[in-house]
Amino acid sequence: MLVTFPALFYFEPEKDGYSEGYSVFFPDFENFGGTCGDTVTEAMYMASDWLGITLADDIENGRKVPTPSQISQLSLVGNNPFKNDEELNYTYDPEKSFISMVSVDVSEYLDSQEPIKKTLTIPKWADKLGREMHLNFSKTLTDAIADKKLNV
Repeated sequence: MLVTFPALFYFEPEKDGYSEGYSVFFPDFENFGGTCGDTVTEAMYMASDWLGITLADDIENGRKVPTPSQISQLSLVGNNPFKNDEELNYTYDPEKSFISMVSVDVSEYLDSQEPIKKTLTIPKWADKLGREMHLNFSKTLTDAIADKKLNV
């Protein structure tokens, strides 16, 4: 089950002994959860990994999963997680910073993959159609439940 959320990628130049790199924040999650990476590739990988771990944890613990924002409604300045922090002088290079959608297959992060036998009843037409389409009914139901939880 593929899920996509927008993320803010702030390029931070080398400063005070810290090497340059990207800090990544997800504005749809409480406290702007995030991660980092030295390169765009590493930051994108870490962002996807953070998103998978966070969503799986929310699902497994029954917490509400946020609805992804429209990327067109976000800005690096307006959604800067530190814009109201007077004590932190957060600097980033706006020319190298960007907003991007980050995708992850959440099913790869869910711990509870042990199958449980369920008996269910579906209409005859749905059974016939599913068989014609060679659907795996268990996978289809699992995906539908996850999609409903993730508001997909």
